[in-house]
Amino acid sequence: MSDGSGIQWTSIDAPKSIPPRWRWIGFVIALAVVAGLVGFALVEGDKIVRGIAGDVVKSGVSSALQLPEGQDVDVDLGEGLLVFQAATGSIDSVDVTIPGATFGPATGTLQLAVEGVALDPSAPVKTLVARVELDADNFSKFAGYLSSAPLNAVTLGSDAVGIGADVGGQQVTASLTPSVADGAVVFTPGTVTVGDVATPAAEFLAGPLGAAAGPLLTSTALCVADYLPKSLTVTDASVAGDHIVITASGNDVRLTGLGSKGTCEVPAA
Repeated sequence: MSDGSGIQWTSIDAPKSIPPRWRWIGFVIALAVVAGLVGFALVEGDKIVRGIAGDVVKSGVSSALQLPEGQDVDVDLGEGLLVFQAATGSIDSVDVTIPGATFGPATGTLQLAVEGVALDPSAPVKTLVARVELDADNFSKFAGYLSSAPLNAVTLGSDAVGIGADVGGQQVTASLTPSVADGAVVFTPGTVTVGDVATPAAEFLAGPLGAAAGPLLTSTALCVADYLPKSLTVTDASVAGDHIVITASGNDVRLTGLGSKGTCEVPAA
């Protein structure tokens, strides 16, 4: 088309309107992109928050328990996005593992399972369960509590503590079942074995070697409360596999007070 000036004009049709269904598809795509970006930001942000929170927990536990500098402390902040938990004012659960922790003369693993950890460090946590694990070599350092006789063997297995000693020129072994009372671990004789013959402890003590074996089966309560936070109650002691496991727990525990140790109502050896 010409306007008389020699210039050719080409008409361009106006763009047709976008069908509604295509507008919806575009809207959904936009939402997906935004959601993806937000999700990425949350995940990356959560990693940062976890790193910071883990360092804070590690520092706080080390300080509260008065751990030596350089002590390994592993922190697990559980499942779920930490940023959402923090928005509620507390973290659902925190698991802390301290390998190489000391318990008097022994060295073992201390595990802390904490629930309802408030962001305010001075506020109490909902529950705290402490689990102490000692292998046979370390538990043997408490041999003086297991028997009044000089022991030449301390083993862990078959759900019991095994002890052995020379009694009248014969090797005598006995099984002890651990339990707790008033913050201490007590040991109850189960069976006594001479050679291949196992006899219930009460029956063995009434036999010909009973008088000589009496000291072997005489134990002293082992106070473990004085190795654990005062705010926790010793609740269980058992043999699991090749470790003895001692458990203590408490409600409304203040983490800042974990350094204060407990006591036993029974006298220590």
